[in-house]
Amino acid sequence: MSSVPVTAPPTVAAASGPALWRQRLLTLVPLGGIAWLALVLADHPAVSRYGLSALTLAMCAGMVAANTLPRHWLTPLAPGMQLARHHLLRLGVALYGLRLTFASIAALGLPGIVVPLVMLVATLLFGTWVGSSWFGLSRREAILVSAGSAVCGAAAAIAVSSVVRTDDRQTAVAVATVVLFGTVGMLLYPYLFELATSHWHWPVSERMFGIFTGATLHEVAQVIAAGKMISEPTADAAVVAKMVRVLALGPLLLVMALWPRAGAAEAQPGNSRVRGILKSVPWFAVGFVAVMAVNSAGVVPSAWKGGLVALDNWLLACAMLAIGLHTRIGDLLRAGRKPLALAAVLFVFLMSVGALMCYAMA
Repeated sequence: MSSVPVTAPPTVAAASGPALWRQRLLTLVPLGGIAWLALVLADHPAVSRYGLSALTLAMCAGMVAANTLPRHWLTPLAPGMQLARHHLLRLGVALYGLRLTFASIAALGLPGIVVPLVMLVATLLFGTWVGSSWFGLSRREAILVSAGSAVCGAAAAIAVSSVVRTDDRQTAVAVATVVLFGTVGMLLYPYLFELATSHWHWPVSERMFGIFTGATLHEVAQVIAAGKMISEPTADAAVVAKMVRVLALGPLLLVMALWPRAGAAEAQPGNSRVRGILKSVPWFAVGFVAVMAVNSAGVVPSAWKGGLVALDNWLLACAMLAIGLHTRIGDLLRAGRKPLALAAVLFVFLMSVGALMCYAMA
């Protein structure tokens, strides 16, 4: 779900307990201020007319800083970055359920469920075969890179790594491919929508393009940012489609743990496997469904909803800023040629096959 760098900025001296949380909260203050500034700028007419959302502005600001400022300048902010990338992002995704109801899922119809699930399975199978047959990767590494593209980005790669027993380097490389191609897709998809509708005059609805975005883009945060650059209905459809993929992570981990060739070479105790799977369950996705259920029941006071949505936007902007601050282009390009080549093939596969499926089910 959240992006992790190949080589993270060095962290400050280790702390624990209340001291650690004080450190995280204090170093989150400047990040929160920049995220708030991104929200203000995104609402300015000079910026909003270009379709740039606060999430896109925040991530771009982070990437510019990460690739231009000396690394040691960012070191003091490391605890706040970690808080934003992990906890705030998950809370932000869960609170996104306030914008949706079960009726909005029903409005997506069958394509909103079928396209994401078919793309997940097809990408995982195709990527594993291509990675091991064409690029000579080990089966475990091919599964790892494919899972990052097929399910929910870095979170899926990290969760799958605990089941297929890959080393830290392989996991870092798989996460790097998600960061690189997910970011490219986040910036490319709004342009593709503009090209298809305004220049080629294809009958592409915002709803269907949202399903396409949620079914093919890597990270939840990237899906939200790309959808918002087009429209709110596109973002809503994209998030629902993406959550279908995210919620499939739990069953996928269970299948991998029980599949003899996908699991570890040495047998693991059954209880250990179950604990590992439960630990890797994307509980933020469960929270998203719970919040959406509360919203569908109409128990959230209308006077609260505007403030909660604004808080959610700020949480997501903080997370996107932190992800950008951890994205160093040089580190990504040095991650490994073969995994990057596989991720590039999967990126094209997701866009082309996803578009065909959406066209067939429109």
